[in-house]
Parts: sequence; C-alpha cells; structure tokens
Amino acid sequence: MMAIRIKILCVLFIILMLSASANAETYIFAGGDFPLLSEKNKDGDIRGIAVDIARKITERLGHRIIVRLYPWARAQHMVKNGIADVLFPPYKTPEREKWLDYTKRPFAKDETFFFVRQGSQSFWNGDLASLRGKKIGMVLKWSVGPDFEKAKKSLSIEYVPNIDMCFRMLIQEYVDFVPTQLREAKSSFKRLNLTDKQLPLRIFPKLTINYNYFGFSKKKQKELSGFKRSFDQALERMHKNGEILEILTAYGMSN
Repeated sequence: MMAIRIKILCVLFIILMLSASANAETYIFAGGDFPLLSEKNKDGDIRGIAVDIARKITERLGHRIIVRLYPWARAQHMVKNGIADVLFPPYKTPEREKWLDYTKRPFAKDETFFFVRQGSQSFWNGDLASLRGKKIGMVLKWSVGPDFEKAKKSLSIEYVPNIDMCFRMLIQEYVDFVPTQLREAKSSFKRLNLTDKQLPLRIFPKLTINYNYFGFSKKKQKELSGFKRSFDQALERMHKNGEILEILTAYGMSN
C-alpha cells in the first residue's frame, strides 16, 4: 500500500513539473551598458540592479530570461520592433511611451547634473534658456529628462556614440557642457584615467531627477500582457517587502 502511494505521489510530482515546464516562457530583455544598473563584470557575466531584479522576478514567475546588452540605440530599436520583449532600464519620455508599456513603478532613480571643465566660466542658473549659444555634448538616443527634451530644439547639441567621447570633447573644449548622471560620470572618469586637473566638475542646481523602469514592447502587447501584469505585481511586492532597497543598497545606491 505504501509503495502504491509513493508511486502515485511521484506521478503527481512529474505531472506538476511537466505542467510548470509547459507554462514556462522565455523572454528577451535588451538593455544598455549602464554602470551599476546593467553591465558586464570581469568574468563577462551581466550583472547590475536591473538585471538582478529582472532575474528574480522571472524566476519566481516560472519563466526563463535571456539578457543581452547592446548599444542603447540598438536595444531600443529591438524592443520597439518586437525583436526583444523588454527594455531596461529606460527613463519615461512621451516619445518612448508610444512604443513602450512601462512598469507601474520604477525601481531606481538617477540624479542628473551638468558637467563642465575645471576653470570653465560656463554656468547655468536652472533655466535651460541660459544655455543657448553654448555647445552641449550628449550621447545619441539618451534622455536626461522631459524639460531638457522640450528645450533640445533651441540648443546646440553634439551627439556622439558614448559618454567617454562626451567627456573627451569637454576636456578638449569642443563642447561646454555634458549632462549625465553621477554614476555614469564616475565610471567614465575611471575608464579615461583622468588626472585631478582634468576631472570635469558637476555644477548645481541639479538638471533633473529621472527614474529607471522596465519597458515592455507594445509591438508584442497581446502576448506580453499577462507577463507584464504578473511582473508588475512581483515588482510591487519587492518594493513593499524591502527587497528593492536591499538590492539598491548592495550596489551603493539609494531609493
């Protein structure tokens, strides 16, 4: 009798495992290489706040995840056209909302500043109109906030592929300002091996505070709607039980 019960339990366990496996989906998360949020470590593994959160949630939901890092413009193109399912970690902009279905809550925030050369007479008083006539170096397809987006047409902006090129242009006096987050700036300074005399300075007031989200492709909205809903619920639980704060703290960021 005991042997029969054990066999029945084994069969039920196998059925449950097969059922869970049958319901499991594989989702492609496309992101950019951003310090602390999503980057490759020395071993070539992709880690960061956004990656850790995405992996925890998808694992708990019983799904598989493929994480890939691309140049930011390409990552956006892939999600916009349904080649990938989820973009991480985008800021929210009106243009992106046309093709991204954002999570209800962000998972991190970024403080953005203008950086200038040491000894530069360039300044700003919090009014973007005061930057007219100045050259601004900016990474292609990056956003630094809604107010700046609205003012871009009236400003002189030099677009380049990455933040390191922005700071090189700043030091060589090709541009007067570089807008970016402090975490991006520190990472770039380290890669560029800048001396104390070369280090660009952040100036106040802050340009803006932006928030990092996960964005689901509207091109695949029908097939992603259930996953998006479950993902939102899981992300909310992680906020409430303190897991998000724990992950942020582990990477040296605050909520």
